[in-house]
Amino acid sequence: MPSLTLDSAGLAKLPGANHYEERMLFLLQSLRDPGTEVTYVTSAGFAPEVVDYALDLVPALPRGHARRRLTMLDCASREPVPLTAKLLRRPDLLDRVRAAIPDPRDAVLVAYNGSPLERTLAETIGIPLYAPDPDHSFLGSKTGARRLFAEAGVPVVEGFDGLRDTADVVAALAELRARDSTLGGAIVKLNESFGAGGNVLFSYAGAPPTGLADWVRRELPVRAVYVAPPDTWENYSAKLDTMGGVVERFVQADEITSPSAQVMLSPDGTARVVSTHDQLLEGDPKQIFVGCVFPSNPAYRLPIQTMALRVAHALAARGVVGIASVDFVSARTGNQWRHYALEINLRMGGGTAPYFLLHGLVEGEYDPATAAYYDTAGAERCYFASDRVYRTEYQVLSPTDVIDTLVDNGLHYRTGTRTGAVAYMLGALEIGRFGIVVVDETTTAAEVKYRKMLTAINNRARAKSTIPVQIGRA
Repeated sequence: MPSLTLDSAGLAKLPGANHYEERMLFLLQSLRDPGTEVTYVTSAGFAPEVVDYALDLVPALPRGHARRRLTMLDCASREPVPLTAKLLRRPDLLDRVRAAIPDPRDAVLVAYNGSPLERTLAETIGIPLYAPDPDHSFLGSKTGARRLFAEAGVPVVEGFDGLRDTADVVAALAELRARDSTLGGAIVKLNESFGAGGNVLFSYAGAPPTGLADWVRRELPVRAVYVAPPDTWENYSAKLDTMGGVVERFVQADEITSPSAQVMLSPDGTARVVSTHDQLLEGDPKQIFVGCVFPSNPAYRLPIQTMALRVAHALAARGVVGIASVDFVSARTGNQWRHYALEINLRMGGGTAPYFLLHGLVEGEYDPATAAYYDTAGAERCYFASDRVYRTEYQVLSPTDVIDTLVDNGLHYRTGTRTGAVAYMLGALEIGRFGIVVVDETTTAAEVKYRKMLTAINNRARAKSTIPVQIGRA
């Protein structure tokens, strides 16, 4: 159930959000077990070549064999409402979902995230939900995450949580500056925002030594810089007064990175880290996720894994189940790194599809001792990935064009070497966007092939856009 049942305002700022339903096609990798059947529900049907390509990536298995165990259902609707809501109002499709489950005791509903809609769907079908239950949603809020970090003994950026409204935010911003007169800026975050969609930057440039609260109150509406524009202070402050938020100091150092760790939480209460990666961010400042590099920097991947595992155990102790991630900011001054936990994503994230594609293709294991991934021969495998390969010129390309470009340039994934590139979210080419994962022996080698892929794709798009139109005879 790849429904993005999230903050609608944040999703509205996400290009091609409806195509995110394709990201969970990585779950077709589970079909390599001949006893597994998958029922995949979508808003509208995927292009046949997209599904065929995803099946071709299942290792050492004839496509036909996997295809017989895959049921694709679509709601024939592109309405801007959650996919789960669309399915719940279709009794005919619900009956088909139930019919595709031979034994409800041996089935599970895997969801992108858990909301009351997903829980209702699981109860309606009669199978358990593998996603964080909505009763735990507070832990995924900005305030809830900071409090769980404190409980788990994981450091956070200096700031204030539990802020109820704009007045609380003004007071917190003034207090941060009063504590440190050299502080250059701070970040305001909506409690329930999606990604960086609810973040606002505030600069203290020119702040007076006294009367800070009055100064912040006057300046905040005009100084607010929206990380994911467009927005207005009138709109943002209304959401702030409704959902509350947090205020944190803006971290500055010689080098700033944004590592993240994915965790898996089982119904039996066990928790484990399955990957650490460095996020690739864009924007000014860089806070918009566009991709990731796995594994994260060897200078700090083990400390990040340790802190993420503490958070995972704290979540498991609360009964949270499913896939989640913990985001950090890492700051280097001289040779010293400092790490702060930022937020908990109680859902699949941008690094979920790349990691599980790596795991399905390579068929190796993640080693907690090194926080790296190794194939069956003991050779390390890394990746460079982005689901925002995005240019309007790519709208002339079809999914087959992208696949052919990888093959024609010798960049496609090869099982013999366990290296190469695979594409995903190919349906988003209609807006000029798709995703790519490049697997190689090092992150540097993977990035080099990624850049080669971009050059090849750009050349193909340029060639297709200059092909003259042939006017046929009647």
